[in-house]
Amino acid sequence: MAKEFRSTVSVTSAPALSPLATHLLFDKNYTTFRGSCIDEFTKRLRAMNALVPRPDKFDSYIGQLFLLGAVAAVESFLRSLFRRAISIDGACRDLAMKKEISYAAAVYLRQDLLPEALLEKTSFTSRDNIEKACRELLGLKGEFPEDVKVVVQQYVRICHLRHCAVHRFGKLGASNAVHLGLDDHMELLEKPLLLSYASLQEAIAIATAFVRTLNSFVFNLLLSRLPDNHFVGNYSLDRPRFLEYYDVFRDKESMSKSPSPKDAYTQFMAERGRFLAQFARQQ
Repeated sequence: MAKEFRSTVSVTSAPALSPLATHLLFDKNYTTFRGSCIDEFTKRLRAMNALVPRPDKFDSYIGQLFLLGAVAAVESFLRSLFRRAISIDGACRDLAMKKEISYAAAVYLRQDLLPEALLEKTSFTSRDNIEKACRELLGLKGEFPEDVKVVVQQYVRICHLRHCAVHRFGKLGASNAVHLGLDDHMELLEKPLLLSYASLQEAIAIATAFVRTLNSFVFNLLLSRLPDNHFVGNYSLDRPRFLEYYDVFRDKESMSKSPSPKDAYTQFMAERGRFLAQFARQQ
């Protein structure tokens, strides 16, 4: 058998490397955030946005990095949302029981963090993945309501920009152009993303709208399917059960804070009462 020739021309040279001690790069003393999922998202996004350079100092490449951060904050919110929903809601927990997780997660993850292992191979950057997770882990039936559809569609467009930044150093690929609209993007194939300060803020606003809309939708989805006898109709008695759900979704950090637990409970019970009365009349 003939010997295979292997060229060894030194075209480029690389520096000597030392192993990166990755176990020293994570915060060992970190404790899980105690507030709601939406509050954790708001605090992270606010801290990140405070670092964005002023418009006169803004650079498109820096903008791409902050775009990645915004999408990462959304993904973290979604994982936290699913985990917390499974921890408080029996129907979600029953759905999760049918799923498989890795042996390492089963052995080493704390009980309250175990549901996140269900999402280790899931990326929330497509409409299909977001809907699939809501169906399989939250018990969503039918389609999203129209307001959720709109924000999902807009958020996924941001994810395609993020894909260009992560995988193509900002250049627009054919697949992303198809999803963004080929007619408008055909002449921009292999052209770099030029994020301005204003367009980054618009992208962050879209990500925030998606999170806030989905947060309200999931809260109402879980609360609406609780059995009629879950609440007795007296806030003082129902408060612990109501707060078990409300505290997971309540917004205390943004400018448009959630109503007080009692006000939210009163609105929910009034809506449920009207529905049950109407249902009884139709029988």
